[in-house]
Amino acid sequence: MVAFSRRIHPAHLDANSSDILRTKVVCTIGPASCSKEMIGKLVEAGMNIARLNLSHCTQEFATQVISDIRTYLQESGSTAEVATWLDINGPKVRSGRLVNGEPVQLIAGDDFYFVNDADLLGDNTRISTSYTKELVKVGDKMYIDDGLLSFTVVERLEDSIRCKVDNTGILGENKGINFPSHVIEDLPAVSDKDKADISYAMAQNVDFISVSCIRNIDDVEEVRLLLGNHKVKLLAKIENKRGMDNFESILKMADGIVIDRGYLGAEVDVDLVTVAQKKMISMANVAGKPILVANQMLESMRTNPRPSRSEAADVANAVMDGVDGLVLSGETAIGEYVLESVDSMRRIAYQAEKNTNYLEYQVKTMRSIPKPIPVSESIASSAVLAARQVDAAIIVCITELGGTARLVAKYRPQIPVVAATLIPQTARQLNVNFGLVPYYHTGTADTVIPDTLKYAVELGLCQPGQVAVVTSGQHIGFLEGTTTKMQLLQIPA
Repeated sequence: MVAFSRRIHPAHLDANSSDILRTKVVCTIGPASCSKEMIGKLVEAGMNIARLNLSHCTQEFATQVISDIRTYLQESGSTAEVATWLDINGPKVRSGRLVNGEPVQLIAGDDFYFVNDADLLGDNTRISTSYTKELVKVGDKMYIDDGLLSFTVVERLEDSIRCKVDNTGILGENKGINFPSHVIEDLPAVSDKDKADISYAMAQNVDFISVSCIRNIDDVEEVRLLLGNHKVKLLAKIENKRGMDNFESILKMADGIVIDRGYLGAEVDVDLVTVAQKKMISMANVAGKPILVANQMLESMRTNPRPSRSEAADVANAVMDGVDGLVLSGETAIGEYVLESVDSMRRIAYQAEKNTNYLEYQVKTMRSIPKPIPVSESIASSAVLAARQVDAAIIVCITELGGTARLVAKYRPQIPVVAATLIPQTARQLNVNFGLVPYYHTGTADTVIPDTLKYAVELGLCQPGQVAVVTSGQHIGFLEGTTTKMQLLQIPA
């Protein structure tokens, strides 16, 4: 018998355990985390996806980060398959720039002006905005930075509006602005800058792209037309009431969903956001689309080494509701405890996974799927059922573009799932789905199954002699890419 030394993978809970974290962790890269050294540490800490927000960074900054991630993965020999995600502004109103780019403190009761001058460098008395048409009236409320700052309009002027600051707080650059009394209809889904950023994302061959404040299916279709036949996956960010109301149609068109609770909570009553989050997660689960929850997950860890108890409960509840991944925003972009935030997120999510009844989830999902179902989904659900019945140690999905692997993940099997592919981008894009361990196979299609099983043994996910359920495709009589084959194999020594 050949002795295997266990390979350490960032998906492992820690170096001393063969348990893997199935919930995916997204880290937003910013000034606190953009160094080559920190990027390497984030990869080893378990970062599955690196997010870059082009509303807050330049294309040059993003290019360097993307290059550093890919260089680290290549030079280290890591099989982490870390994906890259570019976030595009979309139809979102933002505040302008500040003098020296430095945040300023606003004091409750002070006057503050929003000025129609894009070239203005703001300070603690005024700032420009990206929306310059007449909209608000005296008495209206305005919120900035997910509601952390509130203003009341007191006077309309020729080139600005005068407001009273409702609460003391810090104002930074390029922060989202909410107008809870108004719906802005005339903002395009993608601006000229957004179009340039989308072209840039395709040129960089990133794995995911998202557009903020998606309002309806028309917005998604407009972005789809710009993407053409590019393989990048489109994530729709739900950040406003219209997007929430049109969620079902948006879900059908997008490749995945991001719920941004901060901006959404500034527009919709906060007591409704929590219930809406659960409903949207459930709908995405049934559709087999990955869904991520973002914003204010571990907000206090920007400045504190440990999360609050309520934040820990928030993370755990999202995992137990069925989310695929969790997004760290300011915690890793500008926070003081970048690695601690990742570690806390992973440990909380792991405990939530251990205390979730995934068997009940499987049964519920299988009953809720409309019949008849496609061939690939039949194979995927059967693989999960067979694995449970024969007490298999692992499920292996041989996939080209990841479709069947995502369908297997949809049923939340209680054992590890290795998704093997000969296409490197497919491996990276599978890193957004709950429970999948992507494996980019550099060999031939003839050796992919034995090599994947060997890889799984090296990771400690299974042992020689145990049973593996393997799904793969054949093309005769079916559309190319359709998975039509499931087999049970004994894992070789």
